[in-house]
Amino acid sequence: MDKTLNEAVLFFKSEQTYQKLFMQFKKKYESLGRIGGTIPVQLFTDEELEVIGGFFGMPGSRLNEKGSISVAAFERHLADTRFGDIELKSLLDAYFGEVIISKKQRRQEKKDALRRYVEVLRADHPHLRFWFDYLLENRGGVRWIWTLLDKTPDDFAAMTARLDSAYRSLPDSPERLPMFSQRITGDPHAFDLHAEQGKLWLHLLAVGADVTFPLTTEDTNELLQNYQIYRDDLLNYVTCAGLYAEADAGMHPVWQSAVKENTVQIVPIRELVKLTNVYPSQGSDVWIVENSGVCGTLLDYKPDVPIVCTNGQFTLAALMLMDKLVESGCFLHYGGDFDPEGLGMAQRLLNRYPEDHVKLWHMDANSYMDSNPAKELSEERLEKLNRIEHADLLEVADAMGRKGKAGYQEALVERMAEDI
Repeated sequence: MDKTLNEAVLFFKSEQTYQKLFMQFKKKYESLGRIGGTIPVQLFTDEELEVIGGFFGMPGSRLNEKGSISVAAFERHLADTRFGDIELKSLLDAYFGEVIISKKQRRQEKKDALRRYVEVLRADHPHLRFWFDYLLENRGGVRWIWTLLDKTPDDFAAMTARLDSAYRSLPDSPERLPMFSQRITGDPHAFDLHAEQGKLWLHLLAVGADVTFPLTTEDTNELLQNYQIYRDDLLNYVTCAGLYAEADAGMHPVWQSAVKENTVQIVPIRELVKLTNVYPSQGSDVWIVENSGVCGTLLDYKPDVPIVCTNGQFTLAALMLMDKLVESGCFLHYGGDFDPEGLGMAQRLLNRYPEDHVKLWHMDANSYMDSNPAKELSEERLEKLNRIEHADLLEVADAMGRKGKAGYQEALVERMAEDI
């Protein structure tokens, strides 16, 4: 067979026309994954059609009239020649000196090779197995990672090693991202979030926290804050009033003076990390509001009220302050806006702190209706209500879903003032 195959290759290579024809056969097989299809006669000159027609036992003009050359027909006629024991696929493989495979098969082999590469990385980095499992499941949103892996596998392996080191060395206390990056890699910019390494880092953290990959600055900051990493310790702040604080040296004089003068403080993380204890200037209740306008109005009613304003989504500074308040034995009363994001924030607090330290403040279904909801919620935002699972929020989430509108704290500020 080998001898006959070699003779067939030599025979067809002796005529340049067959080089052109077989190249079209090869492309057709790569496209279809089998012997089949047709080749347009327009690709060949009259002289070339005479050669091919001779193989079929017809003049080139007759072949031209047919309009195309059948690949399967060529294989049938091959069976009637002295090379009849040779299949056309075997002839093409020998002719081109390679095993011809379909594009689909080539893609699958490439995909399989990449998966094997990832499986090796998974074995080398056991702390990241959960992340590699996510990639291997081929879930949505990871195509860019597979593209990166395919493009530069060695670079990807090096970045994976840095991810492993970083994940095993997450900070126990708040740490700036550049300082964290310097500590892990010796380069403060290694995890810059616009670079590939930084994007992979964010994806790893998102998978670890079982949240979607962050697409906004706010979501990115929140994800990093979950791991006690922050991008800025001056612009990451929380607003508060009516609170005492202590540091290693005892009562903090700035906080003491702020209480005495009923002064509102805007406290960045840089100052919070120095504190050992925070507690209200009176009683054990602290009122937490989302909206700065509501906070200011409540302070107008009662200038010495112990209050915290988160100014929208919780910053790491806000969470740090509330953590310290709960550690000191305080009871948090949280009131937020009646929208999917507000309920999400409320759920986060309810899940973060023991039930004997946090309570919703005018965030029930009746309060929602009393807020006169008027702003239409998009379907995309309403979808977020499906994430509300805490028993204390299910009723209001259901009411919001049925009405499809958002309500706001401002409408209830007089009731809130009466409470404090």
